[in-house]
Amino acid sequence: MSLRKFATFFFSFLFTILASAQERIPLREYLDNIESRFPYDFSFRDLDLANHYIVPTTFDDIQQSLSYLKETTLFQFEVLNDRTVAITKKENVNWVCGIVFSSESDTPLSNVTITTKYQRVAADANGNFEIDYIDPNTTIDLQYIGFEELQLNAGMLQKEPCKTIQLLPKIEFLSTVTLSNYFAKGISKNLDGSLSVDYDEFDLLPGLIEPDVLLTIQALPGIQSVNETVSFINIRGGTNDQNLILWDGIKMYQNGHFFGLISAFNPLLTKEVTLYKNGSPSSYGDGVSGVIAMESDSKIDPELRVDAGVNLISADAFANIPLGTRGSVHISGRKSINSVLETPTFNTYFDRAFQNSELTQLNDDLFTTSNDNFSFFDASLRGLYQVTDKDLVRVNFLILANDLEFLENGEFGEEFRSLQSDLVQNNLTGGFYYERNWNDQFQTQLQWYGTNYELQALNADIMNDQALLQENDVLETGVKVSGRLRFSEKIQGTLGYQWNETGITNFERINNPFFQRRDKRVIRTNSAFAETKYLPFANVTLHAGLRVNHIDKFNEVLWEPRVSLNYRFLKHFAFEILGEIKSQTTSKIVDFQDDFLGIENRRWVLSTPGEIPIVKGQQLSAGISMNRKGWLVSAEPYLKKVTGITSQSQGFQNQFREERTSGSYTTSGIDFLINKRFRKINTWLSYSYAENDYNFDTFDPSEFHNNLDIRHRITYGINYAFRDFNISGGFTWHSGRPTTLLVEGAELLDDDLNFAAPNAANLEDYMRVDVSATYRFKLAKGVNAFAGLSIWNLFDKRNVVNRFYGVDMDNIEVLEIDEVALRFTPNASFSINF
Repeated sequence: MSLRKFATFFFSFLFTILASAQERIPLREYLDNIESRFPYDFSFRDLDLANHYIVPTTFDDIQQSLSYLKETTLFQFEVLNDRTVAITKKENVNWVCGIVFSSESDTPLSNVTITTKYQRVAADANGNFEIDYIDPNTTIDLQYIGFEELQLNAGMLQKEPCKTIQLLPKIEFLSTVTLSNYFAKGISKNLDGSLSVDYDEFDLLPGLIEPDVLLTIQALPGIQSVNETVSFINIRGGTNDQNLILWDGIKMYQNGHFFGLISAFNPLLTKEVTLYKNGSPSSYGDGVSGVIAMESDSKIDPELRVDAGVNLISADAFANIPLGTRGSVHISGRKSINSVLETPTFNTYFDRAFQNSELTQLNDDLFTTSNDNFSFFDASLRGLYQVTDKDLVRVNFLILANDLEFLENGEFGEEFRSLQSDLVQNNLTGGFYYERNWNDQFQTQLQWYGTNYELQALNADIMNDQALLQENDVLETGVKVSGRLRFSEKIQGTLGYQWNETGITNFERINNPFFQRRDKRVIRTNSAFAETKYLPFANVTLHAGLRVNHIDKFNEVLWEPRVSLNYRFLKHFAFEILGEIKSQTTSKIVDFQDDFLGIENRRWVLSTPGEIPIVKGQQLSAGISMNRKGWLVSAEPYLKKVTGITSQSQGFQNQFREERTSGSYTTSGIDFLINKRFRKINTWLSYSYAENDYNFDTFDPSEFHNNLDIRHRITYGINYAFRDFNISGGFTWHSGRPTTLLVEGAELLDDDLNFAAPNAANLEDYMRVDVSATYRFKLAKGVNAFAGLSIWNLFDKRNVVNRFYGVDMDNIEVLEIDEVALRFTPNASFSINF
């Protein structure tokens, strides 16, 4: 089945699933509301209605209200002559009982909450409870603080004798949160220095109407994208290939749709993102610049739930399908809508993605392009199953796809020729995860995953009657085993092992004259890691870890310590120190700017002895913050050095564009944030300063500004929330990125570009103002809706994010080529959930 047919089937299946949501109130409260609206009185025993609940729904007359009550409660409702409504239990109502104990201490648990769709009761001091039901398949849910949630069917219990039910203590490892609502609702600053984004609680950010994962984190200090794409996220001056991007623990080699303009990860599937700029846990390898760990919801939802929506670029859907009380399946998908409707927003993204590429450069009097067709989609399948009270299994499947096709046309005398070019980018991922809670002190995890990334381009050169095929394939398998032990309330330890095998193939073939080259390389890494979390005092938290990597191709052992220390003082202040040493064996390079049609010209490669070194990073940072009376102020200076980078990985477009050597870069800077939260208004201002310089010994000069040297960056945002309305606005400004000019008056030398000092000049400053607004409302009984509107680059500023030079076909005229960011771009979305 082709990807396109699969996507069509997938989305057709998703949009046929229906479900209902429940928000319940006490039945007695609902009856009081009916009595206030109609001239009827209800007669009942208070004891009969105690602990009964109902979904509130409003009807126009008493008969509709009574019919609804009969359908959704355990009672009969009979209207007497004096307009009194007598309430009695239905004849087929049964009851069961139980006694709740702790599985570890074998002692009864009082005040356990026991819930069905009709009732909510609490266990007494001896753990006893009784509850009513009609259908033996009715789900009974037991919840108690500090214990795992448990679901049973009513038919599994009985009246006499009452069955004993054991709840498993929940493993509560040491608390990690130090600051909640860190500059925006749903963002938390953790004690290990990381930042977490909970998308169930997340606020609205300027210019966004949906929680695009990789756009969201760019609002955080120290993170940006110099070319305004999610496929080129820069964490403290590093390139995107220096970020470890994980989805449910699986390493991802593709992270963007529209060749980098939007995140490839469906926002409906992502529950939480944790970001490490420094001091990452030793369980993470790779990512010398940072770690972006995305997690789906780990809770088994026993109710069928569906979300579906559309915006001016794509349509998406998500379904939670329960498998009894112990399991559930998550299905999600998203597809571009241009096959049905081409919107101005989609066309704006299209023009931005393919500017200065083969698709746009051919259109002149002699050669043209036509029949251009681009689409993207992603689909995921995720299963959770609680095998026993102590054992949880998770399986994952994810496919990402971008597909571009177009024709190159030309007239040769009286002959008209037309050849097809295409570009395909796919990522196929699967994984298995097993977790066992042996007791309330010890937990183990096992994970296996496989991922396959493919980038393939067929470039038809109609003028020379040539076809160039290029491929970049990554195939990786990984296994990780770890155990966590809580020694005491103050000490927790982690010990684990990880094995990875990564194979990368680069292939090129040209038909006229025939030439073919295939380069396949494989590297295997064995890693052991250990970490401890220690609370020596109530206001001090220490995370210390060590990772040891053995790289088989290099026969080299790398020792990588990690540390984070958090000290809270004077009630409202906190001080932290973070440090890490890391390495990675994968990176991206650019051979030529027109590779892969000039659209996605970066290809993955492996470190190779004597050719491409292992990339190694060292970083140290310190920070201080104050959080009091709605004010948050923080400052974090840092120093970072990364060695083993290749000139090809930096994408030079100046005099070093054809050099093949390795070097390093050093970044030093400070991230500053001030945030004030009022009752309904939240506003923040962040400022980042950084100096980022290269050192390549064989270059002249050997030291010069990094391509990503953005000295100053300021973001400001304000958010106003009133009931179901949310409005946000803000601006982003940063100094222009470095660029290399041509020697004035002597731009060409020996028919080649004559460059001045490398990165000695800067592009124009970048400035963008964004606004957005959302509204949540009820569409019908059990159906909620969401509508949003956003404008990216409100004032339509022309922001140049890259500039390079070329010469015409006659080597006479110098061409100055600008890469321009998105201009004025509105977007709108509408979604419903059942």
